[in-house]
Amino acid sequence: MTKSATLGQQLWQSSALGLGLMNAQRQLIEVNDTFCDIYGYDRDELLEQSPEKLIPNHFRERALLSYQNYVNGNPEQGLQYIQRKDGSQQYVRVTVENMDADTESPLQLVTITTLPSPASPVQKPVSRPSLPTSFSGVFLFECDRNGKCLKSNEVAQRLGIRPHQTLPHQVAIYSGQIQRTMPLTELLNERKLWENAEWQLDPEDDRPLWVLANTQTTDQQTTVVCLVPIDAQKRLEDTLTRNLHTLRASNQHLERFLYGATHDLKAPLASLLGLIDIFRSEEDPEQQALYLQLMEKSISRLNEFIHEIVDYSKNSNQSLRQNAIDFKTLTNEVFESLGYVTFASQIEKKIEVHQTAPFHSDAHRIKVVLSNLVSNAYKYSSVHRRPGVIRVSVFASEQEATIQICDNGLGIAKEHIGKIFDMFYRASEQQTGSGLGLYIVKETIEKMNGTISVDSTLGEGTCFTVSLPASPSSSKQQMHLNL
Repeated sequence: MTKSATLGQQLWQSSALGLGLMNAQRQLIEVNDTFCDIYGYDRDELLEQSPEKLIPNHFRERALLSYQNYVNGNPEQGLQYIQRKDGSQQYVRVTVENMDADTESPLQLVTITTLPSPASPVQKPVSRPSLPTSFSGVFLFECDRNGKCLKSNEVAQRLGIRPHQTLPHQVAIYSGQIQRTMPLTELLNERKLWENAEWQLDPEDDRPLWVLANTQTTDQQTTVVCLVPIDAQKRLEDTLTRNLHTLRASNQHLERFLYGATHDLKAPLASLLGLIDIFRSEEDPEQQALYLQLMEKSISRLNEFIHEIVDYSKNSNQSLRQNAIDFKTLTNEVFESLGYVTFASQIEKKIEVHQTAPFHSDAHRIKVVLSNLVSNAYKYSSVHRRPGVIRVSVFASEQEATIQICDNGLGIAKEHIGKIFDMFYRASEQQTGSGLGLYIVKETIEKMNGTISVDSTLGEGTCFTVSLPASPSSSKQQMHLNL
């Protein structure tokens, strides 16, 4: 081997770029160590392979297009992903050049340069370099009034601001809720001095960059610009702002809940204390029995409200569970648990279940929904005017369940329909419910990603329709994880 050949071999192997030779059949016939390191394969594993086979399936079509663009002399299209042996992906710039060689078949030199991964693997064709995913350092540059860059540091050049080129970026300035966007050149000419101004470079880009800007125009009518990246601070600021809004909403929600709960807890307690005081001075056995009955009613109201608070707490704090739902058994259990309520013995119960496949969801939460809706149907019945009927109909498949709870009770006036799911709202003065039941129903259904609607006519009855998507069973989820 000649000295020049030996030197060439050393340069080939020591190059920081991944280098490979490709024949006319698009097979690699030689690769250097860096090429192997980038792909994570041994040399023997790469030889006789086509570069496209080392690209993830969903990027191959784009890779072929990139290659053709390179052959046609368009270097801006050579950005793509490759797939390493370990399954990880690397974003790279690929160049392919024809080589003049004393061989029967033409050879091509493949050069691979690793790049930081962008937010999206598919790059939009642009006339300037896309912003890198992160920056360290400060952008310093000087430009004239026409927007031509005179000097720039290395970090600014990574931003696409290079000497002898026009400044490429659009800048957005925010004032309250108003955004004003203009070319960077116009913005620098707008005033001689900017101090600690927050700018967003390329606001329409997939990854706009926030910077803190300080500029000064010199006597020679050139502007010196210092841009400090503040993306991390802005992300933290946005997170803190969102959390603050969430906390404020939660506090308002909690204050309202505590106010309503305190009121509804005090009422039966005050009634109970008053009845006890009267009972002590009453000697008539019949009156004593009446007072005991009223005491029992107050205790029942208190107990019911405590159960609702527990249901509300569980729905807010417990994660969704996954059970195979037997709607017929679940509905019968609900009716049995409510068998003691007023008018329960006088109202006909009808249960219709049409279930074509196993349905998986949270059994406890579905029971809470059914209990509250059936309980409401009892409370607002009209057995004094006609025989009462409560009908529960279920239509369930493997993907979805629709539950209807209909009654022929008092019905709801149109002006109340839009408010019945609000916390502590009572649509009728006939019954002294807590006003929390339907709120819990709606919150519980939304927790399960379902919906609820109501159709009611005053004096004729009410029908609630609940739609719930299925949750995967624990066994199905385990199979999915194993895959």
